[in-house]
Amino acid sequence: MTANKPAIVMQTDFTKDISVCTMQGVCMMVDPELKVFDSTHEIKSFDTYQASTSLSFVIDFWPAGTVFVSVVDPGVGTSRRACVAKLSNGSYVVTPDNGSLTHVKKYFGIDEVRVIDENVNRLKKTEKCNIFHGRDLFAYCAAKLAAGVITYEEVGEAYPVEEIIEHEIIPYKVEDGCISGMIDTADYHFGLICSNIPAEVFEEEGIEYGDWMDVQIIKKGQEAPVYSQKVPFQPSFGAVAVGEPLLMVSETLQIQIAINSRNMSEQYGIQGGPEWLMKLKKC
Repeated sequence: MTANKPAIVMQTDFTKDISVCTMQGVCMMVDPELKVFDSTHEIKSFDTYQASTSLSFVIDFWPAGTVFVSVVDPGVGTSRRACVAKLSNGSYVVTPDNGSLTHVKKYFGIDEVRVIDENVNRLKKTEKCNIFHGRDLFAYCAAKLAAGVITYEEVGEAYPVEEIIEHEIIPYKVEDGCISGMIDTADYHFGLICSNIPAEVFEEEGIEYGDWMDVQIIKKGQEAPVYSQKVPFQPSFGAVAVGEPLLMVSETLQIQIAINSRNMSEQYGIQGGPEWLMKLKKC
């Protein structure tokens, strides 16, 4: 096996069904020596914002040069661009340009982006199908790139990085003792609610484990907070009783809130995105 071929890492909103299997099979058809891995196939249907945050979770923990394939594509078959972005760390993201690149552009940097030339980088035997670009375009092009069949320049024509479609990200801020930011992610499985407030902000503000914070979670357009309570800042779930809330540092080194052994996201109907805000103030 050739050691220097980069891995392919896939995420979709397909669930782990035959669609994912065919995408992996296409990669093997291009080069059976390629290694193909799953990130997640449980992204909420059509949720390009979650696709963006999910990419930002994993990229920093894979070797430079890895080829990531992200297919959350409600605009499949339309004029939306299919692209390959070259990240500043040397990895690639093969994806529809529909907001899925928002977080990697902001937090990792994108040096160049190219539209996929369907005349040369699309699976020919399926060209009558316009609804499965995950298999016929993204997986196929990613495999050719990872296998060295094409260079990055042969993906297609470059276009300005400034034209990449982005979701709104509301910056966190610290003002008059109040720390605020948006809810970046709301985990559906364990119910963790993660803000975009860096953990280092707590250090800068002198907030330590054991301190209590007044927490408000607000949905834009609603007068009353969805959640309002005094919550302790603790290192992990074990510091509070089952059913009790806590603030802690997330795996992405941001401030998140959760309830020990309960699904907070489900219990309060909290989701991620710029319409959801978190406000924190030391008690």
